[in-house]
Amino acid sequence: MQRVRVQMAKNNVNVTELVGQVPVEVGLQTEKGYPHKGVLDYASPELNQSTGTLKVRGLFENASFALLPGYYVRVRLPLRPEPALLVPEVAVGSDQGGRYVLTVNADSVVEQRRVTLGQTFGELCVIESGLKPDERVVVAGILDAIPGQKVDPQMQTPKSAAAGSTAPQ
Repeated sequence: MQRVRVQMAKNNVNVTELVGQVPVEVGLQTEKGYPHKGVLDYASPELNQSTGTLKVRGLFENASFALLPGYYVRVRLPLRPEPALLVPEVAVGSDQGGRYVLTVNADSVVEQRRVTLGQTFGELCVIESGLKPDERVVVAGILDAIPGQKVDPQMQTPKSAAAGSTAPQ
């Protein structure tokens, strides 16, 4: 909701103007992705302070009756695509200090970088801070990569870079 509000403020848009215009996507627990597409029909004027949630309602085509009352769904409000730094989820580790990725510097030495994660897109995570776009991230042989150790890196071209795709945020 905070991301939506930031984009609304950037565009000088009021919530009441968005009703019937904002796309909403949902997916059932047994479905991949968000195959059911609809539009925002209602947004509550107030935020529930105890849960930090906002009540919204979407209208969906439901000719096959795939969506029934009481079902739990995953909900996504797509925003405008923005450039993002993506790494495979398998490259992200965690310890008591938080999340990190292993990188290989110009001298082929493994280093640990603390990162702040954003949304996930399939098997990819958005890195909001802690990593530069030109840094090389260890994605294979992670258990053998020890910070401070010199390695012989093998470069891979990510699938998303090869396809030239950008992920929405």
